[in-house]
Amino acid sequence: MGGGLVRLAGTGHREALPLRRKIASLALRERNEGAAASGGGRLASISDYVLTLAPRTVGITLLAGSGSRWVESLAAARSAPPREGEEEWRSRGRSYDPSRPRGLFPVRDHLRHRSPGRDGLIPIAAYALSALHGLGRHLIVVRGWEREIDGELLAPLEVSAADRVFFTQEAALGKPLGHGDAVWQCRSLWKDADYVLANFGGDASSRRTARSALLALDALNALGEETDLLVPAAPVREPSYPIVLDAEGRPRSFGHAKLQGRLPAGGARESGYTNVGLRLYRAGALFDTVERFRRDFWVEGEGYAIPGNDPAGREFALDNVDADLAARGRARILAFARPQELRPAKSLEDIPAFEAAVADVVAEDSLPEEDE
Repeated sequence: MGGGLVRLAGTGHREALPLRRKIASLALRERNEGAAASGGGRLASISDYVLTLAPRTVGITLLAGSGSRWVESLAAARSAPPREGEEEWRSRGRSYDPSRPRGLFPVRDHLRHRSPGRDGLIPIAAYALSALHGLGRHLIVVRGWEREIDGELLAPLEVSAADRVFFTQEAALGKPLGHGDAVWQCRSLWKDADYVLANFGGDASSRRTARSALLALDALNALGEETDLLVPAAPVREPSYPIVLDAEGRPRSFGHAKLQGRLPAGGARESGYTNVGLRLYRAGALFDTVERFRRDFWVEGEGYAIPGNDPAGREFALDNVDADLAARGRARILAFARPQELRPAKSLEDIPAFEAAVADVVAEDSLPEEDE
């Protein structure tokens, strides 16, 4: 195969993408090798591996709010006069209630071979929820609209009330203060798990990426390669969120222009890796880190004062957790994600590219795994 998981998540990072459909079987083989060395039992299949991890895993999907760019794009669509032959997605935006979460906006349903949507449409966030479905308990961070999320989003995906928990992110200072703060707030719901997966309701999420990365994270730990954070990454030109690697292929820093209020040092790189929006953590390490950030950087009545963050935002992001774990040598990337996963729907104008991306992602997800 040209290198095991340790190599692919290190100096052999450039070899990971061509081996994308073999990552799950490689993780299974190396997990079994690690278990045999420690006197553990053997798992017969990838499906068996997933079944052993799912009860020990929580999948957090961040579905609270809409974002200013989304709300502004809807307002622009409503203020513009309708045109003959107008794109159908723009008509959807013109009639969409801007108070509703962005994740409920209807887009083309490419998951219909699994569970049919309504009139060929399904909410944006169906792709993020579908990517994590069956990998662990669903923890969905919201700010209201639970009934609509159940009826319009979870019911078509056959996610029952027993399979999910809603958590309402509080906004004590008048606005949500970042996804790191949201994960800290709901910590009692995931702290006893072994693994936490986090993704965002507006992303073109891939089930193959989520499942293979979960198996890889567990296998790395079974091999004794203690890894607190695994970041699926994709190679792109001029990444907005560049990942800086050291000589061993380990991430040492993550660029985030919005959070930091500036471009990363040296400006945008011509090409490189970027996070596709999915993170996988060992729950214990995540818990310790969010607790420490809250203790060290929360200012009552003002919000977070985290060094390096834009002081005007007062936010705590999961990016801060990632940077902390990377700086301490506890993170790895697995650069096997596809650029199509980097087509989030953050504004109405993003919808055509998002729909094209998820069509491609779902089609690739349906292909069988390959033996390593």
